[in-house]
Amino acid sequence: MPPLDDLHSFWSQRWSGPKLGWHLEHVNPHLSKYTDLFLRSVGDTDSDDQRRVFVPLCGKSVDLAHLAAHPKVSHVVGIDIMRDAAETFANEHPQFSMVELTLGDENDFHGEGITFLLGDLFDFKPSSDEGTNDVFDAIYDRASMVAIHPTLRKKYVSLLGSLLRPSGTILLVTIEKRQVINNEAKLNGPPFSIDEMQVRRLYEAEDWVESVTLLEEKSDADTDMDRERWAARGVVQAYELVFLIRKKV
Repeated sequence: MPPLDDLHSFWSQRWSGPKLGWHLEHVNPHLSKYTDLFLRSVGDTDSDDQRRVFVPLCGKSVDLAHLAAHPKVSHVVGIDIMRDAAETFANEHPQFSMVELTLGDENDFHGEGITFLLGDLFDFKPSSDEGTNDVFDAIYDRASMVAIHPTLRKKYVSLLGSLLRPSGTILLVTIEKRQVINNEAKLNGPPFSIDEMQVRRLYEAEDWVESVTLLEEKSDADTDMDRERWAARGVVQAYELVFLIRKKV
């Protein structure tokens, strides 16, 4: 596990490498399966109001484009500390006509229905100048919580609660290293292992949370390539857990 103050260097090295193993070339299958559910679960299910979606630690994920193209979504805001992520996403998705804008001391990328913020997630404060005013109707977390150092999880969960409007929802995908060769393999990250009990303990302790529902768990080592990838980390069995978290009205 990299030291807490060295995570930025860690991710910089990962981005400079030949492979970005945490990135999928296609839309995450859990997002494809549950997009309508987690967007429909926001507030009044009969409402035609469009949703504003926040994606923390988004990287260059094609999931941003998937959400931005959804008819129920008016705007997607992603945030990541890595400039390479924003530039690569903008280049790979010309349909959004993204341009880099300087706002004060910050440079962010803005496009049609999508904003990519550069910076530390924990410093993020919604601003009307950035098109990120008020709070969000939904949050999609596929690779954020598992990238956060475990000592920051409580702070992270509280932050998401402050960014989510009443009756809003979070679609959360975590990784659980269920069988490992030693304790070090379980603790090492990112991705950091987090099981159902830990998710419930973190979220159900927050007074803003109405419910935490486990939608699905699925092996993340179904193929030889996946098994080899995890074996190199000392992990025998790894599972993806998918949760729907709802905020109180």
